[in-house]
Amino acid sequence: MIACPGCGLVEPASGRAYDRKFHASAECWALFDQVLAAEFQNAVLFGRAHQMTVDAYAVQHAGGPHPDKSVCVHLAGLCLVFERGVAPVEVPKFLRRIVGVTDRWPHLEPPATRQYGGRTVRDVVRAEDPDRHIATVRAWASEVWEAWRPHHAAARSLVARAA
Repeated sequence: MIACPGCGLVEPASGRAYDRKFHASAECWALFDQVLAAEFQNAVLFGRAHQMTVDAYAVQHAGGPHPDKSVCVHLAGLCLVFERGVAPVEVPKFLRRIVGVTDRWPHLEPPATRQYGGRTVRDVVRAEDPDRHIATVRAWASEVWEAWRPHHAAARSLVARAA
């Protein structure tokens, strides 16, 4: 069995190599790929869940070689959804503005607990229909956002740059 260093997900060892920037196991990344494939194949999932999926996964898998810029940008994406009420499909345009005006990215230390309420990308894989997929992504992303409460001010500061 292999435990993901980012989210704590335990999966049977696959023997796959993992060479991405996220602080993740190959097994966890494979599940993330499944979710992304489902979202890219369904316009409703893409519009209502995809950005939250990417943001939640990126923030939940902070640490290791994961760049500070990525963690900050994706945390700002969660802030936009959960504090500003921005529709997930609209978040990328705000993130592009943030990236365009920011040249220094703070290091945000991940929370001590890596479980984030227990939800992981595996819960999304198990969602049986589009409505459940969207609800599961939203619940997961909300848990990740709450776990990063000590860094909400940093996320708000980044979001203010997109105004």
